[in-house]
Amino acid sequence: MRFHPPPEVLSAIARLNGRGFEAYLVGGCVRDAYLGRVPEDYDLATQALPAQMREAFFPLRTLDTGLQHGTLTLLTDGRAVEVTTFRSDGRYSDGRHPDAVRFTASLEEDLKRRDFTANAMAWHPETGIVDPFSGRADCDRRRLRAVGEPGERFREDALRILRALRFACQLGFDIEPETLRAMEEAKERLRLVSFERVGREINLALTGESAAGGFSAYPQVLLYALPELRALVGTAGQGEAGPWQTALRLLGALPREPAPRWAALFLFSAPEPGQCATLLAGAQDRLRQPRAPSEEAVLLVRHALEKEQPGDPGLTLYRLGVKRGLALLRFRLALARARHAGGSEEARRAQAMLDAALRLVDEGACLGLKDLAVKGEDLLALGFPRDGRMAKALDSLMLRVLRGETENDREALMEKARSLLGGGEPETR
Repeated sequence: MRFHPPPEVLSAIARLNGRGFEAYLVGGCVRDAYLGRVPEDYDLATQALPAQMREAFFPLRTLDTGLQHGTLTLLTDGRAVEVTTFRSDGRYSDGRHPDAVRFTASLEEDLKRRDFTANAMAWHPETGIVDPFSGRADCDRRRLRAVGEPGERFREDALRILRALRFACQLGFDIEPETLRAMEEAKERLRLVSFERVGREINLALTGESAAGGFSAYPQVLLYALPELRALVGTAGQGEAGPWQTALRLLGALPREPAPRWAALFLFSAPEPGQCATLLAGAQDRLRQPRAPSEEAVLLVRHALEKEQPGDPGLTLYRLGVKRGLALLRFRLALARARHAGGSEEARRAQAMLDAALRLVDEGACLGLKDLAVKGEDLLALGFPRDGRMAKALDSLMLRVLRGETENDREALMEKARSLLGGGEPETR
């Protein structure tokens, strides 16, 4: 395998080796390098105790991020590298964290406490991979297998159940049958895991390269975290045109971003869009998801199946704002393609709508009240009271511009405003 960690990571290994301590890159970075992927971060494991690490790294900056577990973070050249003393874990009485850790001089002891064989490999620039649990063979088979006795791994830490789903969705791995069986047996222990951690793992799974395949293969594991989807997953036997299969195709066609992918997962979760939006909002609240992407996801579900209206796509951009309006139009295009894999009139219309919206944005068209040629003070000067009637009048003028009934010209709009002040009926959306 070709593994070229950044120079500062290799330097950290060399510093520890120079003091007589073994040190290895471990975990996900080794797995990703073996698979030909670019690691996102780099973790080191070493014989050195925390005080000895500090001495070896001086005068570089370190942070005491978990000294009780033998972990500190080395900060060098803008990169954070987590360094942890070889250890073995004690009992996990809370089902999440070891009650105590014991430092050890053995790399293999450290690796045997890890969750899956693919994550239980180490690497040194001189000696290469250390693989006591056949992680390479499992990577070659695209197989996720627990280290040691599977039931024990999930009794120790129930979050590993969702980590297995996450790796299936990120790496395209199959979960080995004994490991999957142990996950099923331990599923009730997920109640010991915080909602935030559950939400984090689902987000990582949802935005994985193979999310659609992972959820298709292991829907029962997804339901451990999102029981709101039980009715949707129950449609799995309805064939390619069924809601579950359509949702999975839509998921795979979308950018790897949380908001549209959450929306894809919940779009057909109930008979009505409003019910789907309510289910999604409840799940987002329970899992303590960030507000902005949660709101966007709910908005997409609420509006994705609406029919076009006169004045679209400008009306969509005005009603939702340019950013969210474009997100909705892109979502509708992906949905049309997911419904009709070979192309369709629906997909052509959706593409035309998106193209038209992008042209409006590029041309600097009037897409919001800030762009309108008349303002609130203009209407006040005409005699409009400072209340809801003025807001309705501005909205009515905006709609006329969007529908091409009136130019965005001050005099033309003032004339329309005088008509509204005289008792003309305002436009409504």
